[in-house]
Amino acid sequence: MPKRKRKPARTPLRALLTLAAGVAVLFLGGELFLLSRSDGGRLMLASRFGLGDEARVRQLVGRLVRRGLTAAGVPADSIRESFRSEMAPTLRWRVGLGPGASLIQANYAITRSLEEQGAQVLSGRERAGALGRDQVTLVVGLPRRPTHEIVLVRDPRATAEGAEPARVALVLYGLGDDPAHAARVLDLPWTFAAAIVPGGPESAGLFRTAAERGREIVLHLPLEPVNYPRVNPGPGAVLVTMKPARITGLVRRYLDRAGRVTAVANHMGSLATQDMTVMGAVYRELKRRGLPFMNVAPVAGSVCRELAADQGVSFAEPDAVIDVEARGPDTRALDRRWKSVLEEARRRGRVIVWLRATPRAVEWLNRAAPPKQLEGVRLVPLSSVLRRPLAL
Repeated sequence: MPKRKRKPARTPLRALLTLAAGVAVLFLGGELFLLSRSDGGRLMLASRFGLGDEARVRQLVGRLVRRGLTAAGVPADSIRESFRSEMAPTLRWRVGLGPGASLIQANYAITRSLEEQGAQVLSGRERAGALGRDQVTLVVGLPRRPTHEIVLVRDPRATAEGAEPARVALVLYGLGDDPAHAARVLDLPWTFAAAIVPGGPESAGLFRTAAERGREIVLHLPLEPVNYPRVNPGPGAVLVTMKPARITGLVRRYLDRAGRVTAVANHMGSLATQDMTVMGAVYRELKRRGLPFMNVAPVAGSVCRELAADQGVSFAEPDAVIDVEARGPDTRALDRRWKSVLEEARRRGRVIVWLRATPRAVEWLNRAAPPKQLEGVRLVPLSSVLRRPLAL
């Protein structure tokens, strides 16, 4: 009987080449995954391979422009946004600069912020605008993919003498579970808004008392933080595991129960504010009601600002949050921080300040808030500074 021929064994070299190819594919796949998780990586993939939808690319570039403007000392509320239908770029930002601001510095800060993450200034021009206003127009984005037209405008007529008085919009938060203390806070004679967390056993009474005292109300929406439930914002928090429809319904129910609300802000939320699905569901109800969102102490990965721009929701961030100082053993830290707040208000014209309403801070406020102590700065309603960009 003839012997059966054995199949030739696969050569070690071929096996090694196959293994190497598999390792290379896994490595490249891992690198692409890592790139897709960072802003710079997403922009690189969008620039080189055309990956990523337009809205996401526009959001990433907008975040870099805002970072540059912040580095140049331009207030966040100086941006007026509009859409240009059927034109590229579709998004136009008009940025008002104070009389002492430098157009060159703002231009450089934007350019540097963009280039650090792979975006760029595609074109720029400078001209004298109407009524003596200096103006620089930048088109920014990715190569062959413009996303924003940035118009920087400096008005030399806005002198310090002609400007309106500096204003501070004060928000008191952390009223707590003590109804007697909350009532004392709401009875203070000074102008301020009250931030109230919904969902707790005392919430309904606080909303009602604040309305009776004529206070502007900020709905202090509890959102899931990192390390939840060890770190817990309280009952009724919005969690990242919830479906969007449930989140929107929960926000709607809280707003209905709160009554007249001036704004909505995050209570905690270091995890939820990084989740586009969660914040998109929150914004859906805010847009329906025309309410602004305030991102208090935003974390590095927060999507709140860019998503608000994409969804047409008014957005703001406090210029100062006075927390640690309000819980100190005495009022010296409060005095120092308040002095810097008033200086910032005089420099910028208006600021939004959140103050934790501890018993010590409430006692201190009665000494610090009288007009004579403010040295020309006025306490004003929160609604008077929200959604009002620098006049251009």
